[in-house]
Amino acid sequence: MKINSPNKAKIIVELSRDDMLELDITYESMDYSNIETRRVIWTILDKARHELGRDIDPSGKLTIETIPLDKGGCVIFFTVNDASSRLKTVISQDEEVFEFDNIDNVIDLLSLLKDNTPIGDLYSDGSGKFRLITPLDERLITKIGFNEYSHPCREGKLAAEITKEHWHLKSSNFGIGNH
Repeated sequence: MKINSPNKAKIIVELSRDDMLELDITYESMDYSNIETRRVIWTILDKARHELGRDIDPSGKLTIETIPLDKGGCVIFFTVNDASSRLKTVISQDEEVFEFDNIDNVIDLLSLLKDNTPIGDLYSDGSGKFRLITPLDERLITKIGFNEYSHPCREGKLAAEITKEHWHLKSSNFGIGNH
């Protein structure tokens, strides 16, 4: 089990196939409504607490995302969802992926743009959801209300690469006049 914490709001845990066997869980059986999955999550968070010397407060909003690995393991991302930590995470990344639940939210975000500044590449999954991959900077964050209309996906290159590979590009250099 590899435990990494790139910032105060995020813990990344990589489980090998052997770790998964030891925890008696598979990627396919993970479901937070299942008591066994909860047991595994609490076990992992406890190990992370011992290794990192700090807690993630589970009483607040916590996003748990899991990605399977080729060799039978998985990566689990634990992210505390508060505005201050989310903003720091967004700023620290080279590119960020935001997901919109529908086209109306994309249009509402566009209405906040007053100039022709491109904000990134827009993708669709074909079911009505959209993702925007953007190289955000602090100036752009303060100018645009991303958190009102979308939610950040897994930070960094992994989410961007998954989106580029499995979603359909709708617009490059997306922004006013480019959609």
